[in-house]
Amino acid sequence: MATRGKYMAIDPILTEFLKMNCRAPEKMESVFEGAAKRASFIRDGEYLCRKGDDADEMWILLKGRIRVEDGGLIVVRKVGELVGEAAFFRPQSGRRVRGANMIASGDVSAFRIDASVVGTMDVDQRLLWQETISAVLTAKLDQAQRQRSELRASTSVLEKVIHRFVCNEGFDATWGAISAGGASTIDPEVCDTLVWFSDLAGFSSYATGLKPADVGTLVREMMELQSSAIMDAGGQIDKYMGDGLMSFWRVPDDVRRNRLAPKAVEAALEARNRIQHFALKRDLPLDIRIGMHIGKAVIGDFGSAERIAFTLIGETVNSASRFEQARACSEGKALGRVRLSKALYDILPAASRSGFEPETRSILDKHKVAHHLHSSLDGA
Repeated sequence: MATRGKYMAIDPILTEFLKMNCRAPEKMESVFEGAAKRASFIRDGEYLCRKGDDADEMWILLKGRIRVEDGGLIVVRKVGELVGEAAFFRPQSGRRVRGANMIASGDVSAFRIDASVVGTMDVDQRLLWQETISAVLTAKLDQAQRQRSELRASTSVLEKVIHRFVCNEGFDATWGAISAGGASTIDPEVCDTLVWFSDLAGFSSYATGLKPADVGTLVREMMELQSSAIMDAGGQIDKYMGDGLMSFWRVPDDVRRNRLAPKAVEAALEARNRIQHFALKRDLPLDIRIGMHIGKAVIGDFGSAERIAFTLIGETVNSASRFEQARACSEGKALGRVRLSKALYDILPAASRSGFEPETRSILDKHKVAHHLHSSLDGA
């Protein structure tokens, strides 16, 4: 706790404090030269006061800094600032109680103003002192408002950055972890999901001769053509993978499945058209492959303790990727650019099926197991 020093002459810092905060500083100087004129000396790391203590005094800092803490740093008060006055406006059961800890940051010297000093003031001085404290509190409120505005602006920037790295659900999970101090886990869940994989066919070979900056520009342009179509259809971008893309739609019930599945397929056909038009306009030897499947997937954080990796896993995801990667069916015939699983095709209305072959084709995985799909009508 603070130790008491000897009486001292009025300090220039006190004079400046009065000039800044008091309407008639010359009328208060006699009070500061009187019985209140004691110094409190606090060593680095020691408490000036603790939360819950009775409040019988306030201080003007003459040297060092005070950290105001309540489970974490609230603010740092510097030389020339008044501290401890707020407790006089926080009575609890008739007591004036400290609302936070105040800890010395470096060795501190503080001018102590005891509550009893107010009783020695005349009427004008008492009014001036109340006005002075009001001015100090108003300035602190203004400072707090600016800090809140800066925090909101900083939080807004952080939100935008996180949104650029994860999908909407990933953002919710990540923000929840941040709000919990970064220590919370994101529990996985099983959900019916429509999954999309796409890849820019021929891109790796074409990009070999390009400058890195040109590669980045081209990828971003072609990814934007796809991602805007996906998001317009209510989908979420899970990740970008070089010249590939993974996205998904949650379809946990018949209502959303029937509403979103046709939109997702329409988005795939639209993305195909955009990419083909883009490549034709620029005379680029590029195309697109899109694989889509619907079924159960596990959604959650599949990273580590050090890094969140919000994504989907499961056979539905593997199948969508498998359909995208296929170059030809098991009979050796080329596939169209968009490939739908039979499960997805079967739930589509007739209008959404019109751009696809009505009969399934089969592809073989690495284990020689056949998987059936419906190819879009743009195949060779």
